[in-house]
Amino acid sequence: MNGRVVSTGKSAEAGSPFLPIHFEIDNVGNFVPGSVVEVFLQSGTKSELVIPTSALLEEQGIFYAYVQTEGESFQKRELKIGASDGMNVQVLSGIAEGERVVTKGGYQIKLSTASGTLPAHGHEH
Repeated sequence: MNGRVVSTGKSAEAGSPFLPIHFEIDNVGNFVPGSVVEVFLQSGTKSELVIPTSALLEEQGIFYAYVQTEGESFQKRELKIGASDGMNVQVLSGIAEGERVVTKGGYQIKLSTASGTLPAHGHEH
């Protein structure tokens, strides 16, 4: 679309995590001049290990995902994550290529691991 960056913001606005970036493009479609559009920016074509953002769970600022080890067995893996395009996130460590990652239902796995009964307290006869 013969786009070029016209200007970029140096900081996010209050209450928003986004930086403003203004582009100029050839209007070969039905864009209304001056309108606001949502876009996803893609970087180069370097091959990276990514998982869907739906696979991520977070506890106290630490990200993790569940990996299927065999049958109905799952292992919770702490992840070091990198860049995200809003739909997928780069995995720097914690998961290897070819492993089966739970992309939907991870929260249910988390709940099932916490649903065990508490041990009895005190002295029982």
